[in-house]
This record gives sequence, C-alpha cells and structure tokens, in this order.
Amino acid sequence: MVLTALALIAWRWDDLGAQGALDSIVSRESAFLLNNVLLVAAAFTVFFGTVFPLLSEAARGVKVSVGAPFFNQVNVPLFLSLIFLMGVGPLIAWRRASLDNLKRNFVWPVAAGAVAALILRVVGVRPVLAVTALALTVFVAATIAVDLLRATRARRAMGERALAALGGLLLRHNRRYGGFVVHLAVLVVAVGVTGSQAWSVHTETTLQRGEQTELGGYRVRFDGLRESQESNHGKVTGTFTIVGGRGAGEVLEPAKKFYPQEQSPIAYVDYRLGFVDDVYLVLGDFARDGSSATVKFQVNRMVSWIWIGGLILTLGTVLAVLPERRKAA
Repeated sequence: MVLTALALIAWRWDDLGAQGALDSIVSRESAFLLNNVLLVAAAFTVFFGTVFPLLSEAARGVKVSVGAPFFNQVNVPLFLSLIFLMGVGPLIAWRRASLDNLKRNFVWPVAAGAVAALILRVVGVRPVLAVTALALTVFVAATIAVDLLRATRARRAMGERALAALGGLLLRHNRRYGGFVVHLAVLVVAVGVTGSQAWSVHTETTLQRGEQTELGGYRVRFDGLRESQESNHGKVTGTFTIVGGRGAGEVLEPAKKFYPQEQSPIAYVDYRLGFVDDVYLVLGDFARDGSSATVKFQVNRMVSWIWIGGLILTLGTVLAVLPERRKAA
C-alpha cells in the first residue's frame, strides 16, 4: 500500500505542485502545513515502531520489543504541538499575520493558558508534561471561546437573541463550527489521557478477612471467599466492599475461573466505572480456607473522558458534514 501510494504521487508529481509560495511563516497556511507534517511524523513513528521488531528479526534474527516508552517519548511532543496548532490555525490570519492580529486573537487565550499552568502548579500538579498538556487544552478552549463570542456578538448586533445567534452560527457555518466541536473533542480526550497517565494509582496487597486497604481516596474491605461450580469450570469469588469515600457500600466480586483444559486459572476482573475514577479489583492468590486473599487494587483516573471525547468527536463530525444553510441572495 505504501509503495502504491508513493508511485501514484511520483506519477502525478507535476499535477500536485503548489499554486503559490508561502507569504509568511506566521500565517494560517503555514500552520496547516506544519499540522500535516506533524501528523505524517506521528504516523511514521507508529509505523516504524510497529514494523521494527519484524525488520530486526528478519535482518539479525533477534527479536527486539518496542514498547510504550518509545511511543510516548516520540509522540507526546508531536501531539502537544498538534494541540497548540489547533488553537493557532483557526484564528491566525491568512497569508501574513500582523502583530495587531496576533494581539487581538491570542492575548487572552495565552493568558488563560498561563494562569491555568500556574494554578495547576499551586494545587500540586508536578509532572511537567501534565501541566503543559492541560495548559494547552485551556489555551485552545479559550481560542474557541473567543471566536464563538465574537461571532455571536456580531449576530446579536444585527438584532438576534443570544441563543438564536448561537444556533444560527452552528447551522449556517456548520463546517467551521463542526470543526471546532471536533477540536473540543480532542481536548477532552487529551485531558482524559493526561489524567489517566498522571494520576492513576495501583497497588497489590494481601488482606485478612475483615481487613481494609486504602488507595486513591477509596477504602476496600475484604469480606471473604466463596467457591462455586459452573457448567464448564469451577470458580472462586472474592467479596470486597467499598467502605469509605466515593462509592461507599458498593460490592465488587473479582474471581478466578478454573477450567479443566487450562493449567492456569483465568482472572475475572470486577470494576466500578465513574465520571472521574474507575476502580478495578483483580483477585490473586488466596488461602484455601478463605481467611486471606491477595488483590490487585487499581484506580484509573478520567478514562471515561476519553470515551466522552469520542462521542463529542462523532457529533462534531456529523455537524461538519451537514449541508450548509445559506440565505438566498
């Protein structure tokens, strides 16, 4: 597929030439160009990291694993740059941006991002990448708000009410504002990814019956084990109760399933999903008499935001592809 695509580009090279040169690096055209370069770089990074173990094994006969650290180290800066360009691209002027244009469009968003970074540091957020990512999301959200407020104010000056003016913008300029909704979805996903990486916590501990463990604002008590026989396997189920903090009173029942044809048991994970936190329990080793059990206790932060961002992205795409409603001349 790659070779076919490259062959088509080479074949049509003369037809694919640009119509004109860039007038300035500080322009919307340059922002779009850099955006595409970063997307291609991210795609190449994923492609290279995926096929490198196969190439290494074919060339040297040695298996080399490429894990998450490689992708994070290379792609995180690329995607932070893409988020920054999401805020710059829609508001910067075409051809050449003047100093007045930059001040008018970006002073308040930059200030909002800087204040957000300061607040995050004050409240105790230490990872630099987390602070940078969240500050950039605030910056981009502020650019969207600036554009929407200006357009709504202009329609209100023509006599429309606020809600009617906002609805008119979404319907008559749905491609532009559908794109903004997609940008907003990417911001929600970015916040979810940042939160899940920076604030998720996990532990593994052995509890006696009636003993508690605490993690991430949750206290979980081990209540005991029970054994049951299913149609094709045996099962040992642990009973754990959230006794403090958020979700108090909920019962989680992770288990181990023992199949006759399997040498090792298969874990059944129980979980509690929430808007901010997801709680997971995995049953480990246990005493035959049910007096104690080892449990892996994990609190994942803001994973639900990733799914919510996906839903918003779908809605933004639907809005963007609708036919534009324009008044007849």
